[in-house]
Amino acid sequence: MSDNTISPQDASLLLHRFVAERIPVLSLFMSADESVIAKVTGFITSFTRDLGMVISLESAALTPNTRLPAHIRFSDQRITDSTFQYADETELPKDYEYSSGLRVNMKDGSTLVIFEIRAKAP
Repeated sequence: MSDNTISPQDASLLLHRFVAERIPVLSLFMSADESVIAKVTGFITSFTRDLGMVISLESAALTPNTRLPAHIRFSDQRITDSTFQYADETELPKDYEYSSGLRVNMKDGSTLVIFEIRAKAP
């Protein structure tokens, strides 16, 4: 991940794109003291003030009438109080399974990294 700091507005646009376009992502969360580590491959299903940011194994839009099986939820305040870094596809190897990435550096020292999963060639 590069040191390319981006504005909260740009990070918000990227997160909203993940939600609106139902882009598959790999998310990695590590608490500041490393006592909690979570990896979820799925979708960002929400990024709102009320619900905060929700990352789930499935997208309700893709699997209607089902409950989201496993998910991680971050309050809106926790995300908006963070700083952000961005890496685009040009910084990653061509054969890497993931493309652009967003690193969310939370005030308490916890980190969330979200990578867009590249579409597999047919």
